[in-house]
Amino acid sequence: MLKEWFWLFKKIKSNEQFGEYQPALQNMLSEGQDIHERDAKGRSALEYIFAKPFPCVELVSWLLSQSSFKPAKEASLYPYSVDLPKGHFQLTKANNMMDKLDELMPSARCGLEDITEKARLAEPYLRLLTKFEQAGLTNQYQSGSEFYRQAFANRLESQLQLRDLEAQFDDLCVGFHMLAAEYDNEFQSRIAGAPWLPTPDSASARANLDLIANDESLRLALQINFAQLQGRNPALPSKGLLQVYLQEPDEGEELTGRCEAIFWKQADMESLNWVKCQHRAITGDYLAPSGFDVSHRRNGQYPLSWKPYTQLPACEAEITAVIDKNSLEIDPELYTDLYYDYGLMPRVEARTREVFTEEGEFTEEPYLPENHIAILSYLYTDFGSSLYSIPVDALRGDETDWRQLTHTFCND
Repeated sequence: MLKEWFWLFKKIKSNEQFGEYQPALQNMLSEGQDIHERDAKGRSALEYIFAKPFPCVELVSWLLSQSSFKPAKEASLYPYSVDLPKGHFQLTKANNMMDKLDELMPSARCGLEDITEKARLAEPYLRLLTKFEQAGLTNQYQSGSEFYRQAFANRLESQLQLRDLEAQFDDLCVGFHMLAAEYDNEFQSRIAGAPWLPTPDSASARANLDLIANDESLRLALQINFAQLQGRNPALPSKGLLQVYLQEPDEGEELTGRCEAIFWKQADMESLNWVKCQHRAITGDYLAPSGFDVSHRRNGQYPLSWKPYTQLPACEAEITAVIDKNSLEIDPELYTDLYYDYGLMPRVEARTREVFTEEGEFTEEPYLPENHIAILSYLYTDFGSSLYSIPVDALRGDETDWRQLTHTFCND
């Protein structure tokens, strides 16, 4: 049975518990308790603390601040030999406080919250290491407390740099967020609703209309008026109207049928005789895009507007000025996994689905077909999301072959 001194240290696992037991610990010290006393297994109270996954920082600080605390009596917690020569890294313990500090060092992926949390967890180890350094009990060739504190400071500074840079971001010519917009005209970019189609008075009209003429189950899933993008994305057409049709599913079923895409040139939009085709509208309201305000709905259709994603300013001098101001370099890895999963020209390569194989096992497969580039992805309110993609070599600006457009339903 542990005596009360060790029993209390074993019980304390948080700052709140330390506040509860601190008066009792202080009374024991006042009555002559040896702060470095060891139990039958040779362990001190401080060793009890650091044997826990997350040592209590206030408890550690309280111990280190006591006038009776002698760092040399706890030197066994420092894993390196003080006389270890330069270039040698032999440890005296396999599981040690320096390993813990290395594990807590923030990576390039850490955001402000992660950095703050890791710094909090590292603080007990850093305070003990500082105490050892002040007493001359550490090896000069091993990393010291200043090295670890600087690592946290540098990573925090990088995050602050990112905020400064992001304030200077410009419009990105790669992707676009979708925002709800008021309905404008029959050529407004939108999801669902009744399409406007021209009468078959010309060869171009008849050629496009033939794509859907023989299948009455095809309904307008969406249309994009590329002129509304104002030429920001050179991979897409500068003008024209893309209409995408899907086979309307039975009630409660997913949109998994084939996809037909019709592209109308700007000249067609201006010269042909357009009429509303209500029978090509999807019935029901299940295509409602997630997050769209109900006030923007017009009889089951959802007008769209486009807001570009953001990117670094094109002028290198502006970027350099901000970096120089902070005197540190931003880690480029921080920009490799930007989360632009939805909208026009989204980045969805990493999104995968579970597929049941013939062998009776599940495997992860990408939603995006091989050698395809995503054109549009948006969330439904209830069902999941639609992903429209096209082979990379078919996307050629105004000369894009939209007949190769593919629809994939994604479970979310």
